[in-house]
Amino acid sequence: MEREIYNGLVCAGLFLLFIGIAEGQDVQQPQPSQQAASSTPTQQVSQNQALQNNFLQARQALLNSEIAQITNGATPAQLDAWFQQNAPQFAALQQHVQAVARASALQPMPTNRQPNIPANASQTLKDFLTTRAALANALAQIHNQLLQSMPANASADQVSQMQQNEMQTFEQQHAGDLQLQAQRAQVMASQSANQPVPVPPPLSIPAQATPQMAAFLTTRDQLMREQIQLQNQYLSATPAVREAAMQQWLQQNASRFQQLQQQAQALAQTTPTITTTTTK
Repeated sequence: MEREIYNGLVCAGLFLLFIGIAEGQDVQQPQPSQQAASSTPTQQVSQNQALQNNFLQARQALLNSEIAQITNGATPAQLDAWFQQNAPQFAALQQHVQAVARASALQPMPTNRQPNIPANASQTLKDFLTTRAALANALAQIHNQLLQSMPANASADQVSQMQQNEMQTFEQQHAGDLQLQAQRAQVMASQSANQPVPVPPPLSIPAQATPQMAAFLTTRDQLMREQIQLQNQYLSATPAVREAAMQQWLQQNASRFQQLQQQAQALAQTTPTITTTTTK
């Protein structure tokens, strides 16, 4: 049970962190709210960032501890015992997630987002990005309006109810646009499936890379290039044939992917992260 909670918290934590960062920018244009009496926008951002930092530190500590257990050859029974021993830490991590989610939900959102349209975008992509920006602004308006009626010390239940009302109102008011966006996404997915994937430039291993890092980068680069080659080879095939070919390739290379995972785990314990570069 603790292991399932932990896996869920890791995924939820990344999602909530993204929300926190995105909505942290929203405070630059605060909307009237009863929360203004208790804290300023700058204080709210600082408090939210502190919650995020606490969550990340707690999550990283548990992750490092679990990786150490696996690296040292812990048996399934020993891993289960480790999860039991760290039950209080998992409970505290869950509380961090809830606190970050509640703080993020109580931040105002900007209502002037503009679409970022690439120069070579198709008409479908232009329409999709334009509508997405308009929908984001519409959702922000609904959110900020509901936020004005929230008490300064809102409970988790009150925040949850506000979010439900927010999404229900948004989906009711923009059902047509949301359906149209789903259709556009399908069209773009179909178009991209028939476009060749560009092959990246040759791998350039950093001079400061250790032999272990070089081996990891080489293995990852080889697998990536073979996958791209396979995708381009089956561009004209039906989706079913293309999917079957990809599944067969994954099965044939399962041991190489396992080796790559083992290399990544070893690097996480022995070396800092190194940003790779490619030649042009």
